[in-house]
Amino acid sequence: MAEKVTRETQVVTDNEGRTVETTERQTKPARRGSGFGRGALLGILLVAGAIAFFAYSQGSFRNAGADADRATAQAQENMGNAAENAGNALEGAGDDAQEAGRAANND
Repeated sequence: MAEKVTRETQVVTDNEGRTVETTERQTKPARRGSGFGRGALLGILLVAGAIAFFAYSQGSFRNAGADADRATAQAQENMGNAAENAGNALEGAGDDAQEAGRAANND
């Protein structure tokens, strides 16, 4: 939308009617409204707030926390099992190497 510019010209004359001074001034009307950016930001904040409220009221945050706790416990259990299996495998390999060394010495 084009802004309407107001132009004022002020002329000062002496006693004989001759122009002594001329002043021109341009004015723009005061800006109305807060602009598209602020309105869009406010709209986004309102939508985000509504989504967060809805998720909280439906218990999604509590369920997500419980799911994360279960996943963490399962991961810790799996890591413990993997470490135990690796230890058993190393112990078995050490026993096999020890037996092979004894067999080589007996021959």
